[in-house]
Amino acid sequence: MEKEEIIEELYAQNPWWDGRPVPLPDKIVERELQRKLCGELDKKRVMAVMGLRRVGKTTLLRLMIKHLLSREEPKRVCYFSFDLGKEVEPRRLVKIYLEEILREPTQYLQGRIHFFFDEIQRVEGWGDQGKSIQDKGLDIKFIVSGSSSMNLAKGAGESLAGRITIHRLTPFSFKEFLSYQGIKPPDISLEDISYPANSSRYRIAFKEYMEKGGLPEMYEEFSLEQLRQTLDLVFFRDIVDIFPVKRTDVLKGIFRLTAENTGQKINYTKLAGDLGTEYRTIRDYVEYLQDSFLLEKSVPYERSGLKAMRKNPKMYVSEHAYTNLWRCKKGLVAQTIAFNYLKRYGEPSYIQEPEVDIVLPEKKWAFEVKYSSAVSKGDAKNLASVPKGFRLFMITENSYDTWDIGGRQVQLVPLWLLCLCK
Repeated sequence: MEKEEIIEELYAQNPWWDGRPVPLPDKIVERELQRKLCGELDKKRVMAVMGLRRVGKTTLLRLMIKHLLSREEPKRVCYFSFDLGKEVEPRRLVKIYLEEILREPTQYLQGRIHFFFDEIQRVEGWGDQGKSIQDKGLDIKFIVSGSSSMNLAKGAGESLAGRITIHRLTPFSFKEFLSYQGIKPPDISLEDISYPANSSRYRIAFKEYMEKGGLPEMYEEFSLEQLRQTLDLVFFRDIVDIFPVKRTDVLKGIFRLTAENTGQKINYTKLAGDLGTEYRTIRDYVEYLQDSFLLEKSVPYERSGLKAMRKNPKMYVSEHAYTNLWRCKKGLVAQTIAFNYLKRYGEPSYIQEPEVDIVLPEKKWAFEVKYSSAVSKGDAKNLASVPKGFRLFMITENSYDTWDIGGRQVQLVPLWLLCLCK
């Protein structure tokens, strides 16, 4: 881009410089991460927000900008999307902004500047450029976003080691979905769970959440075609355009098979045979899908981490709405929702023999998912084999109860109620 084009683009992307409002969706939901990020805006460290495409990273950045504009001069808050201008170097952008827009050369800066760089992972070595600016002792705060954890970390490199804080923005939780619908979630804790009043409104809303998922752009006009287009953007803008993918058919095949069997063990050798490729290709492509936040891994719960690494992991889609594109059993979708929700408490794993769906070792919680209108004590028998000291849950469709299984207490919790807990 020529200098004049960069200046024109900067004015287009920063309408608040001309007294216009920050571009935001009609419906705004305060994200669970938002308050924490706004509280770190005064700190010197680089702040990074990473997550799946269309999960709301740009909206979150703009909400932070709106928060800043209540106390900062508009022209001291600068946003730029590298999804539109990936060939622009951040260092050059900063220089043009300081000299041509703010008109304060580096040696004469008159106060803090906040730079919001969206989709920064598309710029190779962006961390070195950020460090060179910071090393000049300038009062500049960088807030960046990215759709690839590997490239975001790689771009930061050693240059920003100890200078960057990385936050993960996940798809909408059920509680955020309720807020979007104008329904106030109840104050319930999983530590001391209780059944809420007026539960019917939550149960009805959860059925819609189970179908539409956690991508807010899908809420007003949900369609499988729109969902498919969103997925293609992730494939071709966040994976193929960044990683060395030679066979897009294999990449898509891995994701499709995982979406159809989300929550099941993944066998790299079998996948290689089914998709007509090599084991190493499957392993690399699975990593690319994880790095782009499409897939989540769960390893077996073992006292020896090395032993767990040698066993086949379970693989989940990180956004359960994608299961709508293919045939997937409702119970597997429910297990995926539970897994993605429980990640907020730690790193979930699973017990291999006898199999227990989800375990949180640090919290000492174990969960078996039986998403059915009718459950029996036989469905909970595997939970009785979980090591002593674990609290036991069976996640159901609607059953709420407490059972004694082999002398141990098992709490039955509907999935919708689990997802209401803080």
